[in-house]
Amino acid sequence: MTAKSAAAISSIQIAGENSADVLKSIFRPLGKIVEFNEGNILHGFLFDKDKDIDEVVIGCEQTDSFSINCHGNPLIVENILELLKKHGVKITEPDAVLAYILHRKYGSNTIAAEADIAMAKAATIYGAKIIRHQTKMGLLQTAEWWLENLNVLEPDDIKSGAERILNDSRIADLFIEGARVVIAGAPNSGKSTLFNYLCGKDKAIVTDIAGTTRDWLAAKVRLKRITVEFFDTAGLDETPAGKNAVDAESQKQAAGLIETADLVLLVLDMTKQTEFRISAKNVLAVYNKYDLAKDLLADGLKISAKTGSGVKELVGEIERRLGVYDFDIKKTVCFTDRQKKITGEIVSARTKQQIKELITELLKGAVVV
Repeated sequence: MTAKSAAAISSIQIAGENSADVLKSIFRPLGKIVEFNEGNILHGFLFDKDKDIDEVVIGCEQTDSFSINCHGNPLIVENILELLKKHGVKITEPDAVLAYILHRKYGSNTIAAEADIAMAKAATIYGAKIIRHQTKMGLLQTAEWWLENLNVLEPDDIKSGAERILNDSRIADLFIEGARVVIAGAPNSGKSTLFNYLCGKDKAIVTDIAGTTRDWLAAKVRLKRITVEFFDTAGLDETPAGKNAVDAESQKQAAGLIETADLVLLVLDMTKQTEFRISAKNVLAVYNKYDLAKDLLADGLKISAKTGSGVKELVGEIERRLGVYDFDIKKTVCFTDRQKKITGEIVSARTKQQIKELITELLKGAVVV
């Protein structure tokens, strides 16, 4: 289950109806004999005939699923795998083992099985709560209700409900996976200073020379409700003529990040009376250097990236603009690509039979790990 390289510890998962019998025949416990009961942790040696292979710790995770934790030397791992093969164990990839374990645990409840995987990867506690809700009153209950009442429901009602779920899923993804926020603007507008302040330390070089940042930098920051990956980009130049190859590539990279961002912070220098616009789907104008131009009027969020004035309000506005500030974490959403794909197909389905097949696939389809 761990990487196939040298490490301090490696983990081998053995699962199946006869897995406990196999382990009993090759495991010699240290101290008193302990049963292979669910929840037990066993310490001892794996042996082949009269020869010890390695000292291991075995975790009894389920009645037919065990984790062998051994030393991370690849030769030791290979010897243990060969020992298991001698006793009729089939060696397979981790995904296949995980799929088997989840099927044994949840049966045909695919959404619950997917939640087990997704919750471990959630970026925030809110994300984990959103996922957990889908196994009780959320996606699972909605899909089951659709299926039970398919004969009396109009297809358009189900399709509009599916479309609403997909829309809410886009915001839920920000809790589960985190958001991408790009800091953009003209050269020397204070982008890197703001980036450093949000990160809590100096990651970007800051000077009074315009164009200091040539490449982009990234850092993950936990806000109140979500985790955000901030990107500090090269200053955007609205007059591209005369750029050298490095500047042109910097502009290209910045444009690419802006295109894929969940939100763009357009940093504007309040000490300069120049207009600056960018084309992006979600832009928040941030007027910087407020400490140097308090007498100037500007419609928008005013901050000083140097002193931190207004940054707290900026963080709150970021979460509002992303839609997470007042998002109900008990909404029904999809949290895997498989679920989103099927729900999208429900939206475009033409017949009740197609909808029925898709809902059944949503509830009982194969787990993608």
